Amino acid sequence: MEYFIENKTVRREFRIQQNHLISGPVENKLSGDVFVPDGNGSEFTVRFTDGEEISSKSVPLTDIRQEKDGTIFTFEERCATTVRVAFQSSADGKYIKKRVMLSQSANKPIDYVLLENVGIINSKSHFTVRAEDQDEFYFDGYYYSLGQPFYIDSFFYGCEFPATSNKIKHGLGYVKYYLGKTIAPGKIFKFPITILGAAKASDMTSLQTAFFAYIDSISTKAPYRVQYNSWYDHMLDITPANIRKSFFEIEKGLTRHGVPTLDAYVIDDGWNDYRSDFWTMNRKFEDGLFEYTRISRSLGSRFGLWFGPRGGYSAQTGFAKRIEKGGNGYFNKESKDICIGSEKYVKNAEDFLIQNTLDYEIDYWKLDGFCLKPCKDPTHDHITGGYKEMYYITEMWSRWINVFVHLKKARPGIYLNMTSYVTPSPWWLKYVDCLWIQNSGDIGFADNAQGQRKVEAEITYRDNRYWDFLCKRALQFPPSRLYNHEPIYGNTAKISYTDREFEKYLFSNAVRGQAFNELYLSYNMLNEAKWTALAKVLTWARENHHILKHAHFLGGDPAENNVYEYTAWTEDGEGIVALRNPSSEAAEVTVTLNKLMGVPETLQDAKRWAIYDDYAPETEKTFSYNQKMEVTLLPFEFKLYQFGKTDPRYKGMPPVNTFTISFTCNEDNCTICENEDVRVQIDDGSILFTVDGTTLRSSSETVIGKDAFLVRERNKCIKIYIAGQLDNAVCNTNAKDTVSTDFADSPLFTLQNKALAYDEIPQDEKAQPKKWFKL
Repeated sequence: MEYFIENKTVRREFRIQQNHLISGPVENKLSGDVFVPDGNGSEFTVRFTDGEEISSKSVPLTDIRQEKDGTIFTFEERCATTVRVAFQSSADGKYIKKRVMLSQSANKPIDYVLLENVGIINSKSHFTVRAEDQDEFYFDGYYYSLGQPFYIDSFFYGCEFPATSNKIKHGLGYVKYYLGKTIAPGKIFKFPITILGAAKASDMTSLQTAFFAYIDSISTKAPYRVQYNSWYDHMLDITPANIRKSFFEIEKGLTRHGVPTLDAYVIDDGWNDYRSDFWTMNRKFEDGLFEYTRISRSLGSRFGLWFGPRGGYSAQTGFAKRIEKGGNGYFNKESKDICIGSEKYVKNAEDFLIQNTLDYEIDYWKLDGFCLKPCKDPTHDHITGGYKEMYYITEMWSRWINVFVHLKKARPGIYLNMTSYVTPSPWWLKYVDCLWIQNSGDIGFADNAQGQRKVEAEITYRDNRYWDFLCKRALQFPPSRLYNHEPIYGNTAKISYTDREFEKYLFSNAVRGQAFNELYLSYNMLNEAKWTALAKVLTWARENHHILKHAHFLGGDPAENNVYEYTAWTEDGEGIVALRNPSSEAAEVTVTLNKLMGVPETLQDAKRWAIYDDYAPETEKTFSYNQKMEVTLLPFEFKLYQFGKTDPRYKGMPPVNTFTISFTCNEDNCTICENEDVRVQIDDGSILFTVDGTTLRSSSETVIGKDAFLVRERNKCIKIYIAGQLDNAVCNTNAKDTVSTDFADSPLFTLQNKALAYDEIPQDEKAQPKKWFKL
């Protein structure tokens, strides 16, 4: 008897032979390929801690149930264990999902379960991320290889849990889930879903494109994002005064150069009291962080915060011991930090994160530092054992996944960034929004070329890390969702670049294609030219993220002086190509616009523009698929080209008119001024400020008897200041560039045809310093 499950891209066949389930052909409807798994595989294998094994090859079926959305196979109980395997098509009809389910009737601890076990002898090609290729960087190289897909012919396989061991080894492609315990009587353990998908062809470019499209379909939705972070501005030496100053000055500089409102203003490490027995505010912030929530919100943005699960990086050992002494968690003797697998600690951390998220309206968490080494202490409230302590790894990450799910539920849309000591699995993107690159320092400088400028050493260092991650380690993770600590140009980084170097540095970072951009900047290091360059690159990157999000790395190791490129293309022929020579010698390069670069075969007569090229003349030449470009790169030269039908180059700031309207709120429920574009009213003790259809309401309890300043900025943001303090703001980038400021003469208000900055607004000397409390 034969069974099958299919959708618009894949068909899987099964047959029943002597009451045993046998895997049949797998058909790729996109490419026409048919792969037949050989008989060495199985649909599941359960290995117990006593060494016994059962599999679909050794255990007969007792039931087959076909349902509307799939088929469930139930197997006879063996070794006190009953297995069911369910197959179904994904909701979008593109992938086949499989789930293994186990129940047990007696104490029989399970070592691991092979959720997939595919014989590959009949395949023509295959790819796997090998653990032995993962050099140890910060933590064991084996953990780098967890949670990766493997490819067989034109198919991809994997598991929607970021810490399974997914490999092709000894002729088998397997997904191995470590468990380390018995399933409680009466319970059914549902293992994470495994996935089978198809690509248009069996080459690496096609497979990766198809796999990344699948990952995008299950991931959190994380659009292009830009925010400020305090770390390289002040590091641990943050104070209420310097944080307040940095928030306002960064906003002022960006606003005056036409950059839209930032997505968040973030306080990094430096707020926690490491002498306490759990996470709490230190003396500098003993009144809490409500003021910074209000500042961020009044800037038209949101507030973000750092949290270090393992205890940070400066005092983690002592802090972890205090947490254990206080009964709030445990000390991990292996890594000399907090045991982040402890059930108690994870629960306390979740309560802390959710409560602070709600109290401070936190829109972003930088979750910085997880598991450097697994904890082996059996007296703690977590499991231990298994190959390389994988029982601990599985349980630990399962607990933290629950934290992320609960955080997303507590504040829908919150942005979660996982940083160091994390398995770099693309399946994390089902739960968080981006992941740190894992193999890098925050900042670094390559030593590949003697006497090179520091900016060149920094660019080469980071691009070497990308080469290492994407090419040498061959980790299958979409570059657009990597976090890389760029751009850094802050007081504590001890770097100084010329204006042209700064622009080059910014463009070199933008072409990597990341959606998440955290600005580690110090306002006092940015002159007019650097603010202009920052606005230019941020604007270009935002406007072209629909292309840049497809970026991938081609070429050799930058740290070995090899020329390399980032290339990104859309299906309709918009493209970006960035070339760089990291060496002190000139190089000739031939670039072929083909499939390897991601160029669509339909590309025809596309124009090319130089976005960054010191020596590129204007050209009317057009480019089509498979055409070659001959490029000469001088020592350390960087060239950035864009392809398409219309000129994409930065045009400078639009001619937005700015103004400030000031008045004293002496009367309620009245109109201060009004024309066809602008209206200012006082309504029930609040100011209503309308510009081109966008209305902003003051957030103060009452404005009556207070001085008000209403501002329109160069980036089309409108602001309300009450009694010298910024009260509220909103940005409408779709508003008209020029709005009317023609009003009937009136003694009620004063108009200035410029935008006053926060430090140009007259302060109310009678106002008392305010203490901020829960919103």
